[in-house]
Amino acid sequence: MLYHASDVVGLNILEPHVSTHGKPYVYAINSRITALLFGTPKDDFDILIDVKDGKTIIYECYPKALEKVYAGKDCFLYMVSEEGFLSGQTGWDAEMVCPTSVKVEHEEKIYDMYKSIIEATDNGFCEINYYSDNEEYQAFLREELSERIASWNITDEMMKKDVRFELYFNKLLKL
Repeated sequence: MLYHASDVVGLNILEPHVSTHGKPYVYAINSRITALLFGTPKDDFDILIDVKDGKTIIYECYPKALEKVYAGKDCFLYMVSEEGFLSGQTGWDAEMVCPTSVKVEHEEKIYDMYKSIIEATDNGFCEINYYSDNEEYQAFLREELSERIASWNITDEMMKKDVRFELYFNKLLKL
């Protein structure tokens, strides 16, 4: 079973949509907690997500990012069959995609995503790396965010319109 998260209730069919990869896909993942992290609008300038040895790893990109993005917000987890899904298409091994419509097998409402993430952490399914000013963490963020700026062709104009750059990233990236 794979998981797909959305802030939309009552989906019976998941339809392919164009995302950052430029192709229409239905996105899913085999980790319930990792999928949950995609249940509300956010991007890689809020939190970074990885999966290591089956455990979801979260990195905050600025102070209290996790709480800001998820606290008090609900989402819906949709379970779908693995049939038709492909791996290795997006550059992130944990992510599976399907180029065609996918039938929903089950829907689960998640109340307060932040509380669910904390509970998953308490139960050993997730690791949270809270924002830190220490040099090692700052170097990690600098490298990761710089890569995303370059690969997504984020312009100076786009950065000027995003308040997170002025508040947190310009100093970090020395812009």
